Amino acid sequence: MLLQEPDEYPLDDIPMPYRYQIRDGGGLKRSRRCSNGRESICDESFQLKKSKVVGDDLKLVDEISSGTGSVSNVTGTGAGTGVGVGVAGSSSNVVDSGILHEEDALPLSPIPSPSCRVEVPLDFEDASGASGACSNELYLESQTQLPASCFKNLMFRMIAKMNRKELTDICTLIKDNLKRDFISCLPLEVSLNILKNLSYEDLVSCLRVSKNWNKLINTTPSIWKQMLLSEDFVSSDNFDKYSSKLLAKYPDRSTEEDCYRIDFLHNRRILNNWYNSEFTPKRYTLKGHTASVVTCLQFEDEYIITGADDKMIRVYDSVDKRFLLELSGHEGGVWALKYDEDGIIVSGSTDRSVRVWDIKQGRCTHIFKGHTSTVRCLEIVEYKNVKYIITGSRDNTLHVWKLPKPDVERRVDSADGNKLPFTYNSPDENPYFVGILRGHMASVRALSGHGNIVISGSYDNSLMVWDIAQMKCLYILTGHTDRIYSTVYDHKRKRCISASMDATIRVWDLKDIWRNGTCTRVMNSLTPCTNIMGSVMILHGHTALVGLLKLSDKFLVSAAADGSLRGWNAENYSRKFLYHHVNMSAITTFDVDDNLLISGSESQFNIYNLRTGATIHPHILRDADQIWSVRFKENILVVAVERDGQSFIEIFDFNINNPSSKPPKLPELPTTAHN
Repeated sequence: MLLQEPDEYPLDDIPMPYRYQIRDGGGLKRSRRCSNGRESICDESFQLKKSKVVGDDLKLVDEISSGTGSVSNVTGTGAGTGVGVGVAGSSSNVVDSGILHEEDALPLSPIPSPSCRVEVPLDFEDASGASGACSNELYLESQTQLPASCFKNLMFRMIAKMNRKELTDICTLIKDNLKRDFISCLPLEVSLNILKNLSYEDLVSCLRVSKNWNKLINTTPSIWKQMLLSEDFVSSDNFDKYSSKLLAKYPDRSTEEDCYRIDFLHNRRILNNWYNSEFTPKRYTLKGHTASVVTCLQFEDEYIITGADDKMIRVYDSVDKRFLLELSGHEGGVWALKYDEDGIIVSGSTDRSVRVWDIKQGRCTHIFKGHTSTVRCLEIVEYKNVKYIITGSRDNTLHVWKLPKPDVERRVDSADGNKLPFTYNSPDENPYFVGILRGHMASVRALSGHGNIVISGSYDNSLMVWDIAQMKCLYILTGHTDRIYSTVYDHKRKRCISASMDATIRVWDLKDIWRNGTCTRVMNSLTPCTNIMGSVMILHGHTALVGLLKLSDKFLVSAAADGSLRGWNAENYSRKFLYHHVNMSAITTFDVDDNLLISGSESQFNIYNLRTGATIHPHILRDADQIWSVRFKENILVVAVERDGQSFIEIFDFNINNPSSKPPKLPELPTTAHN
């Protein structure tokens, strides 16, 4: 089959668009020069017959577009000083000293336009110049003398008579000149506001537009700060703390703002590796505890800290991926662990004691005694620049202690020799002891808090909200029908969230308590407080014990013994995602941020991409018998596992390029930009 030759004039047979057709010739006004020399518009408006106008206008356009006539040929030249379009109602083609205007759209022209009749000289150069002058005059006459609809009709007809090559040239010219650098034209504040609201992929495209855009984006720290926040690499609440650590991370930079761009690119590169299911991170396997079950895991700063039933606390270096030291002293299993900062750890044990440790000194600095049963949970809060340790125990009470300052104790140690640890066998002799909070009727299982507010969940099916500044109970929250295993205090929204063995999650409004349920005044330890019966919201879906809760900026995530993980919107608690482990294996641990969710159970370990919902790296820990605990931060993933009855700490580094991995599919920033 022979290919058909393309038309030489592609637009010749195309119907004329509606907006370029001559539709209305009526409503024209006639202007003429008065005897006093000034121009005026006749009061008389006259309506031309539509058929007459349309016919004359089309004749005019046809003659000009075909090259057989000129504007002056059609309009004519009068004996006086006027030139007019020959469409008036008289038999003459000359309008009496006047110019016709379509609905006053064109300006008045008191001076008649010159004729385009040019004698073509024999000399070639003179002929070229004369042709150019004629062309200019013809264009000016067409634009000024013709009504707007006629002019547009004429232009379309002329373009329709162009061949393919001419149309290609015109198209290229138009496309290039219609482009406009609006970022450079707008005020700087407006341009930056536009760029700050773009996604990462759109910002990458902008970097490729021009050198000016590239320079503006790369040299504006506020854009990269917004990128860090919008990509969920850091929260707005923690940004000041995050920013203060950047100069130590990038010592070659002069200011914190200079670090925003490079740190964003670093974090984005790591996230690309997380999301690339074919990327294989570097794996380090370190020996764990002598007991197979790791009861608690902390991953803060560069330290990985674990506690177990073997009475030991082990510390690893996440940078060098090596074991650092083992802290011994507890006489029972370590069941509660919390890292503060600057190498300070607080632990609680089945030996009923609370210990403060200093990693940098490699030993215990303080021993607090007072509980009469296992210390099951603990929390560290800061209020008015004072840090407090809150411990919950199986003796149904909470104890509050001040956290010793590490710098003060090191000075004491250097002056008094080897007196550490300081042991306080009773609260009465302990200068750091604040008080005891009583009210629960069964074991205190979960704690959460912020500032002066602490929330405790108990096996007595209730929660209690405490003010540690006043050392009293504010609210008793009742509604669960079984033991409470997890609590979260959402201090931004002033809400308490709890998970229970009754397979439900309850949300309590602490800002407006009357939204929850029936409120009554009761006495607790001779102090009045409010008993709230019922919550503002109940989240259903799980079918077994909900033992784990965590809150990120975007999501509330719950994990249950039915093998499911459910994600809820952190603001309105609408359902966002649902994942299941195979064979309904009970979830033993999980960790989450706004980009990733990682969970573990018996012989199962899953990583989820929360942007797409996909499961990634499904085979990363196939050889583990049991997953006990997991934490991740930036490029490091830490997992406490059991294999063949022994404990191991697995460290995965997602920042190390693996030659066998395929490159990530997400876009990277360009190294150069087009002019």
